Amino acid sequence: MSHHEANPYGVDGYDATTYGDSFAEVYDQWYADLDDADFLESVVSSLPPQSVRVLELGVGTGRLVAQWLSLRPTASDTIIGIDSSAAMLQIAQEKNFPASVSFIRGDFSEQLPNGPFDVVFIGYNTLFNVPDEAALHSCIRNIAHALTSTGSLYIDAVIPNSTEASTHESMQTMATGEEVLATSHHDPLSQRITGTFTHPGPEHGAHIRSWAVRYFTPPQLDAIAEQSGLALFSRYADGRQTAFTSDSHRHISRYSPTM
Repeated sequence: MSHHEANPYGVDGYDATTYGDSFAEVYDQWYADLDDADFLESVVSSLPPQSVRVLELGVGTGRLVAQWLSLRPTASDTIIGIDSSAAMLQIAQEKNFPASVSFIRGDFSEQLPNGPFDVVFIGYNTLFNVPDEAALHSCIRNIAHALTSTGSLYIDAVIPNSTEASTHESMQTMATGEEVLATSHHDPLSQRITGTFTHPGPEHGAHIRSWAVRYFTPPQLDAIAEQSGLALFSRYADGRQTAFTSDSHRHISRYSPTM
């Protein structure tokens, strides 16, 4: 695979809207049991009681916004969510969030809403939806500009537990009980994992939903953050402040401005 791929996502026909548009209608149902509530609990535990300005990158259906509001019911935080998928945002808009919550359509690797923000957070693996290293640099640089001097960026991400190239195919049962054929291909050289979920539709045969991630290791993230004016403040293996070790398969990392 050359450095100048025909498609920065490494998948023909894939772009910034593909994941959101193809998963929007099933996202909340399929991932209802996603075990990441500890992430926002850890973010919120570090905040003052008074209201803050918050930006979520890759807000999707507003799943984490709902969690945030339940964790800080009296704070009146201003929350802005950005996402590239109109289909995802439409579902978020229908959830009757308070007026202090707003959504913007856009590619968070290219532009962010005007700050400054006290908190920027990126939920489970969403940062790895950026297509390549240049996009990640752009994203982190924009976050650094959008944070207050005392603000923080919080990232929840996994670390692939294998350095081997591999292809998997299996039947998975989603939270709804639906059976889905899941495929994935891991290319450790390009640090990409791509895959599909295929499930029989009610009328028109199989429905294929594609996903693609370009992951970065914690040291890679730290280096890019440092170049952008952010320093690692803390890193844990989960939201309960479990020590991060070389065996950890997930990290919750907090970065703060160095200026």
